[in-house]
Amino acid sequence: MRTLVTFLTILISSLSFGQNSKTDFSRDLDFVFENLKNTTSYKTQKNKQKNVASKFNELKKQTSNLSVIESYLKLYELIDEITDFHNDIYGNSETFSYNDLKDEAFLNKIKTSSDYNFYPKSKMNLDSLESELSKRKTSDYEGIYYHQNYFKIAIVKRPDNLLEGIILETKIPSWDRGEIMLYFLPKQDNRFRIFAGKFIDKNLFSSIDCFVNGEFKTSKWQKEIQKINYYNASFPDQKFAYKNLNDSFNYVKVSSFNSSNEGIEEATNFYNEISEKLTTKNLIVDLRNNNGGGDKSSSQFYKLFKRFNGKIYVLVNFYTVSNAEQFVIKMKKHKNVVILGDNTRGMLTYGRNYDEDKQMPSKNFRIYFSDLKDNWKQYLKYEETGLNPEIHLTSDKDWVEQIIDKYSR
Repeated sequence: MRTLVTFLTILISSLSFGQNSKTDFSRDLDFVFENLKNTTSYKTQKNKQKNVASKFNELKKQTSNLSVIESYLKLYELIDEITDFHNDIYGNSETFSYNDLKDEAFLNKIKTSSDYNFYPKSKMNLDSLESELSKRKTSDYEGIYYHQNYFKIAIVKRPDNLLEGIILETKIPSWDRGEIMLYFLPKQDNRFRIFAGKFIDKNLFSSIDCFVNGEFKTSKWQKEIQKINYYNASFPDQKFAYKNLNDSFNYVKVSSFNSSNEGIEEATNFYNEISEKLTTKNLIVDLRNNNGGGDKSSSQFYKLFKRFNGKIYVLVNFYTVSNAEQFVIKMKKHKNVVILGDNTRGMLTYGRNYDEDKQMPSKNFRIYFSDLKDNWKQYLKYEETGLNPEIHLTSDKDWVEQIIDKYSR
C-alpha cells in the first residue's frame, strides 16, 4: 500500500505539459473556428453548432501560458464538438528521416530546437514506475508497452483522466528517456483520442484509437510483442489477393479502394482477374486494414459481390475505415452476407476531396478538414462508434480458419 501511495504522490507532483514553448493560442483558435464553420460536417450538423460556439467562447477565456501540447489538445476540444473524424490538426515542424539522425550535427540541432523539444519530461522515478506498472493486467489500460523493438513506454493514468506515455527505452535518437510522447483521451467503449509525436520526426498527430486485448490498435502499442497477429489481414505484402481455399471457399482480399487514377486502374485490373473465378458456394471477402478511398474504385466490387449466389463472409477490423465502412454497410443489407471480426473505425460520414491543408497563424500546426458529405445522413449514426459485426472473432486463431471451421458443411 505504501508503494502505491508513493507512486501516486510522485505522479501528481510530476504532472506537467511543459511550459518552455508558448503559442499564439487565441489566433489559432479563431482560425480553427472560422475554418470549422466552413466544413460540410459543421453545416450539416446544425444541432451541434451552438455547442461549437459555446466551446469556442469557453476556450477563448483560457489563452494564457499554454504550451504547444496544451494548445493542441484544446484545439481538438473545439473540433470534436462536431462528429467528424476526417477533420485533422497536425504538427508543422520540418519532417526528416531516420538516416538524417545519423548526422551528429543534425541530431544536435533537433535536440535543441524548440520545434521538436516541446515534449515535457516526466519527473517520476522511471525505475519505480516501470516496476509498479509491470504488475498491471493485460486488460488494464495502464502498463508497460512496446512498439516493435523501437520503443518501450510506461502508460499511466493521470488524475485528470488522461493517459500519458512516458519513454523508458528508445532506439530512435530524436527521442529521449523520460519524454512524454503521447496522451490518450478516453472516449467510450474502449476508444480513445490519441495525441502523439511521430516516431521519427516527432511531428504531432492525432487519431482515434481502440484498446483490445492489451493493445492500442491504431498506434500499435502492445503489452506483448506478437509474433503472429491474427487480427490483421492475411497476405500483408499484397494489396489485393485471390485464393481458392478449398472446394467450398474462395477468398478475396481488398485492402484499398484508392480512387486516384492509378488506384482505380489497379483495382480494376484485380476485378477483371477475379470476376469469373468466384465459383464456390462460400466467399470470404477480407476488408481488414482497408483504409478506404472512393466509390469509383469500390463500386465495381460491390456489383460483383452482389451477383454472388452463395454465402458471403465479410471480415472487418478497427483498420477498416471510411469508404470501406460504407461498402460494408451496403453489403450487410443482403441476406446472404455475414459481417465478422471486430468493430470498424467509425470514420465514414464525411471525406476530403482536395489536396490543400492550411497553416495556422502560430505556424505550429496545420489543419486538413472535410469537404465531402455524400449520403451523410445514412452514415452519421456510425461515426465515432463504427460498425459492429454480427459475429466477433477471437485473436487466438486465424480469422479465415475460424470461418471455415464454423461454416464448412
